[in-house]
Amino acid sequence: MSTAMTFASLAIVVLILARDFGHRRVTLFAVLRPLIAAAIVIPFVAPGWNASGDGLALEIGALLLGIAVGLLTFAFMRVSVDATGQVWTDAGYPYAVAWVVFTVARLIFVYGCEHWFTRELGTFLVGNHIAVDAFADAIIFVFLTPVVTNRIAIGIRSRMITGRGTAAAPVI
Repeated sequence: MSTAMTFASLAIVVLILARDFGHRRVTLFAVLRPLIAAAIVIPFVAPGWNASGDGLALEIGALLLGIAVGLLTFAFMRVSVDATGQVWTDAGYPYAVAWVVFTVARLIFVYGCEHWFTRELGTFLVGNHIAVDAFADAIIFVFLTPVVTNRIAIGIRSRMITGRGTAAAPVI
């Protein structure tokens, strides 16, 4: 992983924690921002989709892992509504620790792929007929899916607790 990608990974976690740590108001923009960013970024950084075989299984597994991590981080966050109907999130140190541990583990894994177990990874990919592009997609999915899942969960929970189905939206 390049130095720029490492700094980008760390910057995203810092931004997530700066946005979420403590008692924060839920806005439509805060919920949609990561979804929009992922929709813009993925086509440019995902090298190629595998539509079949073990590469597809790896990509789906990465998506499922990302969803699980996103839901795990959401489990450390409380969503509430005040008397005026404004939705708030409360995230403390367990939430921050979950994001930091996930990010560090992912960075260590990517570093290990490049420096510690490169030959074993290559043997695994060739032996299972998995393209390098599919592996790169999986890494990207594990990176972006937790953020998107966390935001979707916040959006769903805020809709559930306010009773607002479709017409009203949180204030931007």
